[in-house]
Amino acid sequence: MAQLASPLTTYSDTTLQKRVITDVISIIDPRDTPLIAALGGLDGASGKFTFVNTPGKVVEWAEDTLYALADSITETIATNTTTLTVADATAFQEGDIALIGSELVWVSAVSDATSIVVTRAFGSTTAATAADNAVVTLVGNARLEGDDSDDRGFTDRTTNSNYTQIFHEEVKTSRTARQIANYGLQDEFMYQSEKLVPSLLRLVERNLFYGTRNAGSATTPRTAGGLPIFITNNTVNYTTSISQANLEDALEASWADGGVGPWVMPVDSTQLQYLKNIYDNTSYLRVDRNESTLGMVVNGAVTPFGDVSFLLDRWARTDNFYIIDPDHAGMLTFYPFTMEPLAKTGDSDRAEVVGEFTFCLRQDKAHAVLT
Repeated sequence: MAQLASPLTTYSDTTLQKRVITDVISIIDPRDTPLIAALGGLDGASGKFTFVNTPGKVVEWAEDTLYALADSITETIATNTTTLTVADATAFQEGDIALIGSELVWVSAVSDATSIVVTRAFGSTTAATAADNAVVTLVGNARLEGDDSDDRGFTDRTTNSNYTQIFHEEVKTSRTARQIANYGLQDEFMYQSEKLVPSLLRLVERNLFYGTRNAGSATTPRTAGGLPIFITNNTVNYTTSISQANLEDALEASWADGGVGPWVMPVDSTQLQYLKNIYDNTSYLRVDRNESTLGMVVNGAVTPFGDVSFLLDRWARTDNFYIIDPDHAGMLTFYPFTMEPLAKTGDSDRAEVVGEFTFCLRQDKAHAVLT
């Protein structure tokens, strides 16, 4: 035993000094899942899609459309051509008024699947030639008084679907670890178990951006398709950063197809900064400031075609940015996150946390994507 010089100081003998330590464990790792929340939570689709015969590992939803208001001719026509060859004559009905260029025509007969008979220069317009693939737009319908009824072709109903996906984590701690007293927790096993759900939720959220649809088999997992599987129309390309024009072009495309919004748009931090700079620029926005705060927060945009809310999402892709109508999208729970004990296989305690979910999105044209 060493002889210590006097006086005794805190530097001389540290053997029995007690540690000063917090009795709380802090975790800063991000756990927020804003898109899941914006779509109504892990079971948000159940109230939007009205599923029956649940649960099932495959979910389907039916979709329909109205008949098209535009078609095209498949030949060059002269000013006196009265029988027009079109791409799909089932879109027409006797009595339709159509516009070809600046000329109105009146449909007097639908001859077959690709031919219609028309009265040219209808409504005092001027007959004109038209090139192959010229657009024929329906602008009205005027029936003859007392005429017999005529039919129009029907649209096919379609279904879309997705598979459920199992998310799983296991916790395993030794018997000794559960008995040791620790700062910040009473039971190591329960502490580790409670961390699993927020950890898995990050993967559920990220799967919305990257998920591929796969039926699975005995040797391959069943997976739920995410946004890239279902949003394939109304695509607008951008270069490095999203511009105001890009955003409004995408919303206009959705609006033109019948989308009404309001939409939500999950974005990463870089693109949100670009969007903020657009609307922070005095060329776009002018406000009187009476406070001393520097800068502003941009939560969304008001456009001529509808409103869109920006979601700062840590898990969003850095290339494709999806504009989603929440009324037509949501998560569906097959089996909620549940912790189940597992059989002991040694001197340890085991449990698993398991949940099974899928993603539903209908009416592709009600949404858009910037890519």
